[in-house]
Amino acid sequence: MQDEGPWDKYLDRTEDDHRKIYGVDMVELAVQYGTPLYVLFENIIAENHAKYRDALEKEYSNYLICYAVKANTNFDVLRLLAESGCGADVASEYELRIALDAGIRPEKIRANGNCKSEFYLEECIKREIVINVDPEEELEVINEISQKLGISAKINLRLSGFPLEYITSSAITTSSEWSKFGISVGRADRVFRKVRDMEWLVPNGLMVHLGSQITDITAYYTVLDIMIDLAKKGQNTGFEIHEIDLGGGLGIQYFDQEEWASIKTKIKNTAKQNYTWADEPTGYKYSPESGDLEWTGEELYCPHTQDGFIKRLFNERYSGGRTFREKFEDIGSPRFVIEPGRSMVGNAGVTIARICHVSNTPLGHNIVHLDAGVNINTFGTAVPEQLHRIEIANNIEIGEPFETFVAGNLCFTGDLFGKIKNRLNRRPKRGDYILFYDTGAYSDFFASNANSFPRPGKVMVAKDGTHRLLEKREELSDVFAREQNWSKKSAPIGI
Repeated sequence: MQDEGPWDKYLDRTEDDHRKIYGVDMVELAVQYGTPLYVLFENIIAENHAKYRDALEKEYSNYLICYAVKANTNFDVLRLLAESGCGADVASEYELRIALDAGIRPEKIRANGNCKSEFYLEECIKREIVINVDPEEELEVINEISQKLGISAKINLRLSGFPLEYITSSAITTSSEWSKFGISVGRADRVFRKVRDMEWLVPNGLMVHLGSQITDITAYYTVLDIMIDLAKKGQNTGFEIHEIDLGGGLGIQYFDQEEWASIKTKIKNTAKQNYTWADEPTGYKYSPESGDLEWTGEELYCPHTQDGFIKRLFNERYSGGRTFREKFEDIGSPRFVIEPGRSMVGNAGVTIARICHVSNTPLGHNIVHLDAGVNINTFGTAVPEQLHRIEIANNIEIGEPFETFVAGNLCFTGDLFGKIKNRLNRRPKRGDYILFYDTGAYSDFFASNANSFPRPGKVMVAKDGTHRLLEKREELSDVFAREQNWSKKSAPIGI
């Protein structure tokens, strides 16, 4: 399905012309577990982690990989990574709990979040977990809690306000001048001195997280240059730098380069081709300088693999004709921490849904209606330009290509699996199964019971081709479990 991606070598078809992945019939999975259904592939997750680990062992051995738990919060995923020696980036006390239960050691955990509860901070301090301070005002809170506990807190400063623009969709940019996260790089010197005067804080390093689906490596160069300069200033003021935490953000390849370029061109010319919903130039912004539309959204082609990214990051000569390996040596070769999420699990998952209807909008555009909504596919709403490669999972023979909008089953018009037309391998029909590729990250991030639909089940295909249920599909009693004056016995229908 992708150039140099994981899918091609694992794709096959059954005698009934169903899509097989890792030897498993996707239609049989859909029938057995119900739709919609999330499917993860253990081997791909392990391969992604190994690419990071093996490249870092070779390029810069003083490292720590912390899986961003938010990308796919599942106990089996965390346990798999823990057994491989991976750490965890957590963003709440709840993510912290499941990471610890999965066997991830406290020294390999980094605590993030821009509104950490006192309980969360206390648990981190007690376990000597490094806290990425965010925002600046959190310094006083941590210092007070540490004093109360009589335990010093080990901290990194999470920085933002970097000169970055249009490195990804604005909804998932987290380090630029418009960001709700972090401490402004312009205040770093003052914050170094502030920390020095706080008795219960132990300086550990600096942290940044650029955002998600970053495909241009020069953004990392820009940020790391500034971070290294600030590290030198911090060291001069007594703020010790034991690590530089680059966060996560590396993108994955949803489409190959040629196909993604073609899609962007069609979006730009949508008024002529009716390629986006309501003919909106989704992902584009008018540029007064050029007098034309400029792409400012998420890039769905990424030229970097995990190992290739690490190799380039440490070995390419950038500012001053020096590599970052050399620049890290200038500040004492601190630990290099990364917090990958999407690039660990994004291309390790698919989503299966069932087609209810194939119809047309009032203007005559093709539209496919699924038994799933954007409540189980986060980026359909959060990032309008997000688009996944899709195919019909049963009767997968190639027919006449079918361009269509894909809509969910929720009661609002914005319930679209992307505001961009998608391309199927043939005209679908009621009862067909649709397969969305590369949905291992963030698909269930905003999962909800909109219209009282149950949240989907989640299945893992193991390395040996067997499969097991990770999370059960909700039942009626689960959907209304919080209701105080309702019980399944009083339900008028049986579901």
